[in-house]
Amino acid sequence: MTENAVKELILRLAEPLAHALRLVVWGVEITRAHRMTIQLFIDLPPAQAPSSPSVDMCEKISRALGLALEVEYCLSEPYMLEVSTPGLSRLFFNQAQMRPYLGDIVEARLHPAPTAKTGENSPAARKLWRGKLLEVEDEAFVIAPVTISESGDVIPENSPPVRLLWKTVRRANRAHIFRMPVKPGKTPKKRPEHTDKTAILTPPAAAAGGTHES
Repeated sequence: MTENAVKELILRLAEPLAHALRLVVWGVEITRAHRMTIQLFIDLPPAQAPSSPSVDMCEKISRALGLALEVEYCLSEPYMLEVSTPGLSRLFFNQAQMRPYLGDIVEARLHPAPTAKTGENSPAARKLWRGKLLEVEDEAFVIAPVTISESGDVIPENSPPVRLLWKTVRRANRAHIFRMPVKPGKTPKKRPEHTDKTAILTPPAAAAGGTHES
């Protein structure tokens, strides 16, 4: 079974399980190291954000989905099934998922660029783009490039916004910016005047998930 076929199978089996718990399926990712790992991400409907599904909900779906795979759809290779929430640094499986996160910092890793020379401000000039999400279109999104300092400050780059076509993006995720803790007795360093303070994200950690091995 191909990787895309496995993803389609997981989505088809997981949708009714998530719906029964009033959850939504955010996406499926497959990675391979010593064996295949299937990661299913579930979330609450947008109206309930920023809350997250509980660990118990993740475990219920993991058990039911694992049983269905073993009994009815035996996969041809060993695998580990993980069910969890998308978390703070959530992956985006389509550009429509990005719309609620306008103003946040996102990271986009691109597919290898053509060998032709590209300009400094061309989207293909970098393999990794990091910036504030300004706009989401039907086939692309626009970011204002930023740099993250070692202490966690978000510093706008002196360059124009960049429009990235979704088809050129290999992986995109929301970036959670961690602020360096200040040692007791020390005064925190003053941030540069051009630092974008509104983009620093410090919400609590997301819930863990359930796992199933086969």
